[in-house]
Amino acid sequence: MQQRGGHYALSWEDSLTSIPRLKVLRIPIQKDRLKALSSDERVLFLLLGYVSNQIAMLQKLVVFSLNTQSESEPEQYASGAQSEMLVRMLVGAVNEAWLLVERRFISNPIGKMYLPLLDAGGQRALTTLKRQFGDSNLLATIRNNFAFHHPKSAEVEDAFRTAADDPGLDDAWCFYFSQHGYNTMFFLSDLVIVQGIFRAAGIQDFAEGQRRLIKEVTDAANDLLEFAKSFTKVVWLKHFGNEIICDKVFDVANAPIVDNVTLPFFVTLPEAPSLGPDIGI
Repeated sequence: MQQRGGHYALSWEDSLTSIPRLKVLRIPIQKDRLKALSSDERVLFLLLGYVSNQIAMLQKLVVFSLNTQSESEPEQYASGAQSEMLVRMLVGAVNEAWLLVERRFISNPIGKMYLPLLDAGGQRALTTLKRQFGDSNLLATIRNNFAFHHPKSAEVEDAFRTAADDPGLDDAWCFYFSQHGYNTMFFLSDLVIVQGIFRAAGIQDFAEGQRRLIKEVTDAANDLLEFAKSFTKVVWLKHFGNEIICDKVFDVANAPIVDNVTLPFFVTLPEAPSLGPDIGI
């Protein structure tokens, strides 16, 4: 990164490796250059940034929730259910992002224009995503039936019977009620839905299903972020120039280590909480 007057300039090749850890660069976007893009280019450029923000946020929340450990039964069960819910949201966001790539890049003339220009990382990510979404129905099954859409009544009934017939789940057949809705967990409902997810995907072993789900959604999320970065790079080089100009550098103070951040389910509330309904029992 080279300083030029009050600005810094860096190339795409060293844009990540040259940024010191816990420093954030502000990159001004020139409106006239953005207006010069075709409508399809501009829309995809903006939407890939939008879905990248969603995926990165949800990935962090999943990691934080999995970092939460407790020997208390309610905390174990509630935190586990919270992690499951966040993973489902990530699956839904990943599927929506893939549909965006499929419809507005692969099936669009933009794809023919930009595909040869993607760097090696972008090419590899796109190839891997095509194979994953072509071979696996796990992520699509969750997205279509459980993440962004509620399952059909028959699917819930089948999941209920599966859970009820499993004696190993008897201890988890419960709700946890508290004074405020923030600390209330309808655990049985989540338990049944998870059974429905794995039943729909043909997965018999719960632990193996969990490992497979987390691996698949993590791989897909990382590949989508890599593709978005590669496409952004190509558009930038074509329309904005060979350098990235930074006008401000910020130090990020007190950033925690990612493995030390937790996302507990139960929280202590003030006397008059400012958010959320009081729907506790």
